[in-house]
Amino acid sequence: MVGIVDEALVQGGDDALEISSYKNALVDFVKRTDTPMTIGVQGEWGSGKTSLLNQIWNDLDDLNKNDDSIDDFKQIWINSWEHSLLCSPEECLMKIINEIILELLGADSDKKRSEKITKGVNNIMKGALRIGSSITLGKAGIDAVDDIFSENSNSIKDLREQLKRLVAEIKTLDTNRFGKIIIYVDDLDRIDPKDAVSILELLKNIFNIKDCVFVLAIDYQVVVKGLVGKFGEPTPENEWEFRAFFDKIIQLPFTMPMASYNIANYVLGLLGEINFYAGKEELDPELINQFVTKSIGGNPRSIKRLINSLALIKILNDKEAGDESDGVLTDKNTAMVMFAMVCLQIAHPEIYQLFADNPDFKKWDEDLAYRETQKKEESDENWEKNFSQAKDTDNFDEQWEQCLFRVCYINPRRRAKATAISEFISLFDELTKDDKGDIISLIEIALGQTAVTSVSAKENPNIRPPKGSYQRHFLNGYGAWLDNYKEKHNMEKRFPDFPKIESENEIKKYIEFIKASPYNAVDFDQSKSMGDQGSDYVIKYAGGISIYYKKKKIGLIGIHRTNKGEWIQLQSSKHPKYKNAPIVLTRSNIEFEHRRAIKNINEEKKEYQGAWGFIDFMGAEYIASEKSLSNEALALLINESSEVRGNPEILKKLISEKDIQTYVEAFKNKRKDSNDYKNAVNFLKNYFDDGNKIDVDA
Repeated sequence: MVGIVDEALVQGGDDALEISSYKNALVDFVKRTDTPMTIGVQGEWGSGKTSLLNQIWNDLDDLNKNDDSIDDFKQIWINSWEHSLLCSPEECLMKIINEIILELLGADSDKKRSEKITKGVNNIMKGALRIGSSITLGKAGIDAVDDIFSENSNSIKDLREQLKRLVAEIKTLDTNRFGKIIIYVDDLDRIDPKDAVSILELLKNIFNIKDCVFVLAIDYQVVVKGLVGKFGEPTPENEWEFRAFFDKIIQLPFTMPMASYNIANYVLGLLGEINFYAGKEELDPELINQFVTKSIGGNPRSIKRLINSLALIKILNDKEAGDESDGVLTDKNTAMVMFAMVCLQIAHPEIYQLFADNPDFKKWDEDLAYRETQKKEESDENWEKNFSQAKDTDNFDEQWEQCLFRVCYINPRRRAKATAISEFISLFDELTKDDKGDIISLIEIALGQTAVTSVSAKENPNIRPPKGSYQRHFLNGYGAWLDNYKEKHNMEKRFPDFPKIESENEIKKYIEFIKASPYNAVDFDQSKSMGDQGSDYVIKYAGGISIYYKKKKIGLIGIHRTNKGEWIQLQSSKHPKYKNAPIVLTRSNIEFEHRRAIKNINEEKKEYQGAWGFIDFMGAEYIASEKSLSNEALALLINESSEVRGNPEILKKLISEKDIQTYVEAFKNKRKDSNDYKNAVNFLKNYFDDGNKIDVDA
């Protein structure tokens, strides 16, 4: 998957935010409540109201199918925003009412009554439209329409009585098990607040009926804005009027529990969907949670925007690396810093720009603050007091933090967020606590990679690097590669015995073997093009040591070291003669895996874990003191990878990422009884099954 569509969680979807306890409580309330009842699900735009409504619907639908001990629920879903498109407020109101009534009439076999109720709705609608079109914008017109829609209107009273009889009789039908009518009204906060309030009031007046439960997705602030024309601008003196109106409509207010969202779980799931990170070490969920909550906050819509920015950045990163599948996003710290910088870019673009101009934040000082603010902050009469108090806190006791405080102070919005921004930046020390000297270079890499999604009003911003500024740098030979690796990962301090002699011998054996006849590989000369290196086989030294044949990557070898141990990392091109499966080198006792794999297929929910990527390569890890590649194994890997990469006809037989994606999309979107779905399940289960590996005598 490339990007994340800004859609609500589908009915029955995975609760990645982990708020099921709240949802379960609401479902239980709906089941047991007396009626009529109106529930107001409140929350800012994008906070997950629609997703919660979907989950309530799904649970009640499951009860309809599986619980014979209670009456069924007739559920009706209304998207108010869709009804508001290209029509007047009066038309929008009546279209919503019409849809609800038609849904109810669908459960009634009495055609005459259906026609009578439909005629009553049409008469009210015609009256509203006639008055609305004849008296425009004036108070008289507004009052006339209000009279038609008011609780005391004879038309409304008559319609409400008919609906009461309809709902009551529907319950007596032999073909019906409906005990309650549940009506969901979504997207009220996407239409004009005044119209939203009118819809709320009309629904309350018409559907104040026994056995009806309304679940409305709307924020209290929308109601306040919609009532300004009636009560004036909100003040402490008239606040009770706004609240009284809201309480008249809503019997149970429920606020989205954003403070309880499992942000890390939600974000890690979305990062997995876009294949953002391919490293072996897991990203730190606690740091992810803090980076998000101290910047963009926990709004799911904002998080999806963040993920889409990262998706584009990852694509550009992969394109820039060419077929170097050992790209920068296999390194945990680099991926985390890049994630953090995009959080900052979205939440506080001016501070992101400050980093772009001055990446070494530890050197931020009063001179830098002066260049940014011209000391405008000191013109505030409370400056001295506020600055003095800030310097006495842990968040602003260092020079760079005081510079940040000055920069934030001149903007009221940033001033309010200054502490959170300081805490956000301080997290970089936590991220690289074992390797503090490397954080600035990681920030510089992240700035170069994330520039494409930046938005800056600054003239001639330095945020966009010149073309080629962040191109991959290749080292000159094994010795330079090893020295660079040690320095980059602070190995002298962390692991003084790195690399172990067995690991170094294994890598040297690989290099010496391919440099010997018949391959005659040469080290890559960055001053020359790939076609002008003097040999078909070329060795590039970057994050790992990559082998190329005729400008196509065929393999990689490197070392991975953590507190748990040291491994050789090996990659090689797959060969279609092995049915695109990884192989097992039986004599060397080395077992390859898919570079990435889909696992744990859940057909009931149409979900899976894992991800696919770099599908034409297989990878292995082993401890060099326990296992070693034989010369026969080396020759097999090099010869077969060269055959695949050097022959277009054989290369075409390798499965592609597009093929995998086609199966994944069919699994997620096709009907379960369709051949496409069945073929997709069969492929995904079998292709990634470890039992399909091929044993090879080498």
